[in-house]
Amino acid sequence: MSKSTPLNADGAAMCSHPSTGERSKSSLVKAAAALLLAGLTFESIAQDSSGSGMEVFETFTAVGQGESRASNSLSLEALEIAMPGASPEKMVDKIPGVNVVTADPFGFYEFANDVRVRAFSIANLGVTLDGVPVGTSDPRYGSPIGRLVDSANLTTIKVSQGAGDVTTPAYQALGGSIQYFTKDPSKEKGAVFSAAYGSFDHISLFAKYELGEILPGFTGYVSGSHFEFTPKGLDGLGKGMGRRYEAKLKYEMPSDKLDITYAVTYNDRDDYDTATLSYGEWQDVMAGNYNGTGQGFIEYTPWDYPGIGDYNYGDLTDQGRNLGPVAYLDPDAGPGESTNAIYYDKWKNGRMDTLQRFKFDFDFEDGKTMEVVTYYQDKNNYGLWGRDRGYAQDQVRAAYMNDPDRTDIWGQLWYDAAGNPISEDGSIATEYGADHAIVAPGTPTYATGVDFVPGVPGRTARDENFGGHRYGLTTSYTWETENNKLIFGGWYEFDHHGTERPNFNLDGGSVLGEYRYDQFNFTNYTRYIDQDVMQYWIQDTFTTMDGKLDIIAGVKGIKLNRDANGFLSIAEWLRNEETFRSTTYEDYFLPQFGLLYGLNDTTELFFNYSENMATPTSGTITAAGDVFDPNLLAPEYSENFDAGVRGNFAGGSYTVQAYKISYTDRILSTAVPIDSANAGAAGNSRYQNVGGVDSWGIEASGDFITGIEGLTLSGSIALQETTFQEDLLEGYETSATIPTAAEGYRYEATADPTVWARYIDFGGNDLGNTPFVTANFDAIYRKGQFRYNFGGKYYDDVYVNTLNTQKVDSHTVFDAGLSYTGKADTALEGWKVSLSIYNVFDSYFWVAAGYNDEDGTVRADRGRQYTLKMDTSF
Repeated sequence: MSKSTPLNADGAAMCSHPSTGERSKSSLVKAAAALLLAGLTFESIAQDSSGSGMEVFETFTAVGQGESRASNSLSLEALEIAMPGASPEKMVDKIPGVNVVTADPFGFYEFANDVRVRAFSIANLGVTLDGVPVGTSDPRYGSPIGRLVDSANLTTIKVSQGAGDVTTPAYQALGGSIQYFTKDPSKEKGAVFSAAYGSFDHISLFAKYELGEILPGFTGYVSGSHFEFTPKGLDGLGKGMGRRYEAKLKYEMPSDKLDITYAVTYNDRDDYDTATLSYGEWQDVMAGNYNGTGQGFIEYTPWDYPGIGDYNYGDLTDQGRNLGPVAYLDPDAGPGESTNAIYYDKWKNGRMDTLQRFKFDFDFEDGKTMEVVTYYQDKNNYGLWGRDRGYAQDQVRAAYMNDPDRTDIWGQLWYDAAGNPISEDGSIATEYGADHAIVAPGTPTYATGVDFVPGVPGRTARDENFGGHRYGLTTSYTWETENNKLIFGGWYEFDHHGTERPNFNLDGGSVLGEYRYDQFNFTNYTRYIDQDVMQYWIQDTFTTMDGKLDIIAGVKGIKLNRDANGFLSIAEWLRNEETFRSTTYEDYFLPQFGLLYGLNDTTELFFNYSENMATPTSGTITAAGDVFDPNLLAPEYSENFDAGVRGNFAGGSYTVQAYKISYTDRILSTAVPIDSANAGAAGNSRYQNVGGVDSWGIEASGDFITGIEGLTLSGSIALQETTFQEDLLEGYETSATIPTAAEGYRYEATADPTVWARYIDFGGNDLGNTPFVTANFDAIYRKGQFRYNFGGKYYDDVYVNTLNTQKVDSHTVFDAGLSYTGKADTALEGWKVSLSIYNVFDSYFWVAAGYNDEDGTVRADRGRQYTLKMDTSF
């Protein structure tokens, strides 16, 4: 869970900013430059079939010929030139309209991965693995794809930018879909092994054994991988680490009427939370006067520069590239001092997942087929975080005040023989007040000579456990005739998620101490969420005009029931009263309509319209607060229009597409203030509908086999404008005259002349972390056994707050690679060695880490990265 500096409520860090129109003008200049770059190159196109009869052209990537939606796929070669160790989320960054920002070069730290497709984050996309729905990519309640598949086992990644088809099983998909496909087992026995070593102590190992054709039609493989690297600021202290084991078995019946595939993935990973800077802090750092030290980029410890608050970062050298969790402690500070608020060893997360799935492919007579996918996933996760002594004591005292007879807390309140509440020095104190001492069990009633034995001796920490299980089934039946293709089916899933966040003493009261699981202090919450979702779909494709025109019409319906029970907030635990909540979201008519027209054998036009609904996330039902109205938070809706042209030409291919998205009832989550009892990490947010967001854009991509033998160029460019359509009512203020509005706010009169409505003035503002221009390019050159690749991505400036007063500048990152493959019939046959370089020119740049109304957060790029990889097969 990404920790960041609390919001600067007074807005002191804000600066002037250009209007939306001014920004568009400056971005158009950048767009022109990016177009020149992309004009030299292209990216994407071609798939394995086309309803329009357009000739297939195999290229670096592929675009969905035969589909009425914008759709791009990364080919196997595109995956092979990706940075070794890169997560599946990181790889899609080359597809037009897709932008990926990560905390590390690999995309390993899940809570910081920001994957956006057009106007939507990955939370609003339908993500599947071999037809199995992920459900949600949320790192707490769901399963990011990186946990479920090793990148080395992927064969294709397909992205539908505008809208997934109606058969996509998803209950939060407002935009498109991302589909991941794994390789099928080979009929030939064999093995592959790869090892990579590089910057930041990066090690990647992968091994796979093909079982071959065990029995006629029966094949399979098993694989395992190990990944590790040192996160920022943790040199010699800790490493992010992941292990994954996979197996896949496939049986093809002799009759060719049925294929059965079984696959299983086991994932075990540990990571450390990453640090960010608020925008205001970052501005101070860049000005060389961070926290008034006047020393610019410095490495400091809490005792070197006292009084700088609870969030102390260990390293701001090298423009913050080493900024990480606190790695230093004041040896003179007493246990639990707030200067040691967060220590790296208590900024840790773990994820263990097992996903099993079956796929049945039936092939009946007369063009009738059916696909059935069933799956079961088990999730077991943890998250650590430190808390100071005073906070834990406050909760213990409040719990006893609400219920003096409770027995679940290890520490006890101290009284003298007369029953008076006693402080740590033995003096009479206010009962349940800040001076009322908490003692260890068995400490005698206070008398002269009795030593105080603290019940909360110092630093405390939580060890949160969360996870659960889910299971489901999808089925889709297809009936295809000469001029018609009918598809209908459905999806059912049950998901149980449990979260328990207890707080314990640490041994010796030191942040370095081990957890004392026998010394429980309090719990932030115990939340148990049961959710079942049902979806149906039906779609028909009618082909006319001698096969040139496909007319596609479909509809889907979704119903989701969600229940939550337990201590949903710390206030409920303090009262020792559990809560039950229930919500239902449903819409049985979400239409989609498309046209696909083949102009000739090389060119086709497409158009698509879809309506989508996204149910509020699981976390919304547990939002902090005693008042809960299941109808208060509306589902989000979107209308998506796609239109474009794609085609082939001699030695190349291209696509040009435009879109418009209307997004209503957008849900904005706001972190609970850090001084709140419910603060402290992810899982405690406030949610509200904030009105409409409109987005439009143009994307162009393609590839070109040059006249130079062995040289292929590819590239893309995307222009996107995404803006809020209305201001947000934040609250009301009582005043005889209109209050003075801070920058970014305004007041309106109400029926009561003494009450004024306060609005956040962001109508017309850009959505945070959404660049107006992005451009990709790649060049691949093959000469004999060598392959060279060089590419880059331009990322336009973005705002990190909804007020659009805080901007992070644009940047361009280049990467390169060189590989040598052993020649056949020589001693080097089956061997391959490659060198990959990320950020070739070691450019310094900062990216958005998160945004709020007033003060967003940023983080620095890690810098140039080298990775040497060796592959062998036998």
